Amino acid sequence: SKATIFGGTFLIVTLGMTNFHSGTTRLSTFYYTALFLVTFNLYYNLVFINKVFKVDDFIRIIKGIIYAYAICLLLQQLCMLVGIRYVPFINLMGATYYELFRLNSLAIEPSHAARLLTIYFYALLKVSECKYNRVPSIKELYTEHKWAIVAFLYTMIGIGSGTAFIGLGILALYFLKKQYAVYIVVFGFIFYMAVPMIDYEPLNRAMAVFNAAMTADTEVVKETDNSASARVNILLDTLLYLDVDNIDTWIGQGTDSTMGADKAIVSAISDYGLVSYLFKLAFFFACSFTGFFSLEVLMFIVLFSLNIGNIAYGFAALMVFSTIKYFKETKN
Repeated sequence: SKATIFGGTFLIVTLGMTNFHSGTTRLSTFYYTALFLVTFNLYYNLVFINKVFKVDDFIRIIKGIIYAYAICLLLQQLCMLVGIRYVPFINLMGATYYELFRLNSLAIEPSHAARLLTIYFYALLKVSECKYNRVPSIKELYTEHKWAIVAFLYTMIGIGSGTAFIGLGILALYFLKKQYAVYIVVFGFIFYMAVPMIDYEPLNRAMAVFNAAMTADTEVVKETDNSASARVNILLDTLLYLDVDNIDTWIGQGTDSTMGADKAIVSAISDYGLVSYLFKLAFFFACSFTGFFSLEVLMFIVLFSLNIGNIAYGFAALMVFSTIKYFKETKN
């Protein structure tokens, strides 16, 4: 399948790039990548070749996951209300940053939950398109998925992540149709002006980072929000300082070269080179993204900072995107 060919080629090319680097290669990272690729390959083949999903099946699974995140968050909040901060059964692990409206639900941390929920809800919207064989109206979506929408919005707001509001902003673009354009522009302007008057820290953080990012100054972003700058500055530094005339840009500088580097270039490029990264993008576009000008690509750029590395929720996102791609290609 495409997953076997493109995923395998990407891994082989990346391994090949290590021959140009001095020092010892940390092979464990390649073993880990290979395991993720094998798992993705299995899932991809089940969906595209064995055709294990029907539209209603996948919608039911997606809604079930959204409900699970919401229920877990509610249980965590109940525990916080009575002063209990450590309940591993519901993923409440006693972190110091936990507050009533800043929790991780089923993910490692709130920002991970925000990314995944954005993608799960996007999948619900796109697969519903395939079910209707057209873009459903907001009324139709609300009628059929009312409780999933309520659970999704409550969880995105309740986890207390600035990333969640960025995800909601991206999802709003899905509804940017001619008939909604005026309402969206007016609402967006009013919302932007009202944010400073809304006393909700994650929302204020997200807006502050957005305004800082517009300056294209990484130091300003870092001063505004040190945590968010780790992701935002990757985009800025990669766009502003990627030197295509430097041979190291193409072949990389070796595993973990980004650690301690002056500029936060995408680690996949710094470590293994632009050649490897281009094969990685080919893998993503062949197996997961439905097109270059798509919200999947925007999520990849904004929510994942141009890279999906050896992390489970990243490959979970690729799996969901690949399922959307399958239904889009076979909807007739």
